[in-house]
Amino acid sequence: MLTGRIAAHHAVAASLDRLDDGEITALLAGGVPLGTGIGGQVLRVEVGARTVFVKRIRLSDAELRPGRRQSTADPFGLPPACHYGIGSPGFGGWRELAVQLMTTRWALSGRFAGFPLLHHWRVLPDAPRPLPPELADVERTVAYWGGGRGVRERLEGLRTATAALTLFLEYVPDTLHDWLGARLRTSDAAADAACALVARELSALTTFLRERRLLHFDAHFRNLLTDGRRLYLTDHGLAVSTRFRLGPGERDFLAVHQDYDHAYTHCYLVKWLVTDLYGYVGEEREAFVRACAQGRGPEGIPRGAAALLRRHAPVAVVMEEFQRRLVEESRSTPFPARDVRRALG
Repeated sequence: MLTGRIAAHHAVAASLDRLDDGEITALLAGGVPLGTGIGGQVLRVEVGARTVFVKRIRLSDAELRPGRRQSTADPFGLPPACHYGIGSPGFGGWRELAVQLMTTRWALSGRFAGFPLLHHWRVLPDAPRPLPPELADVERTVAYWGGGRGVRERLEGLRTATAALTLFLEYVPDTLHDWLGARLRTSDAAADAACALVARELSALTTFLRERRLLHFDAHFRNLLTDGRRLYLTDHGLAVSTRFRLGPGERDFLAVHQDYDHAYTHCYLVKWLVTDLYGYVGEEREAFVRACAQGRGPEGIPRGAAALLRRHAPVAVVMEEFQRRLVEESRSTPFPARDVRRALG
């Protein structure tokens, strides 16, 4: 079933392997920019007859020192809570590369197909750039993450970086956000089929991640891609694995969060459906989700979507309260692992 996909991957990889740094730079210069954010720059290029997704991640001088190339250790000693996708400066390009290599091996071997393939990677020179808007206020960002020196050093390293880890990835056309939104508006039958696919794929994905002791921490619907047959998880900038070089704090953090991806994806699904189908946000959405968790509603929406809301509203209530406290009160808010496990059933 994966033969055509694997053949295309090897063809693109071979084409990129033959290019020197100057030719790669020229290829990037002719690409179509798709955006810039905390995680880096993204663009689209053509390699032969194939579209390829490119992500460029800044590499600080600290990450390029002898002995640190491709190291999965955290050179800055960031708070483990920086794994949450709430304005984190991220843990560096080498960790993302390690996960991309790991997931590509899993996909190519047939163990789990739900990851875009990494065709090629290269470290290239890059001019220093301003920090992304989310991190530009250095003093505010440092204070937000507890005032530690490591956060400041990480931000300064990003600001002065003169190299970029460049990842060339399999192109998958649609985000789950766009694809599911379109299916919910096509027909009830299409909506029910789409909801069934999403439920099946999210469960398979998060179960696989848990079994492999890999936590993603950012599996929202713009980091989940689809070709209409399966989901593909991408953007591993916050991910952490037991295979990484971890300090005691991160190791303990990972152990407590074993159910995080499963809880996060289903909480996100519930909130996304409520906003998309009813238009509710903020407190109105929270109240509606609580009502669903208590057995009331939902009405007037496709049956498949209603079933997902009823099934996953309890864990969404627990996760929403945790996320509120994490953002509004303290980044040290403990993850409610026991309550999450109970809500997941």
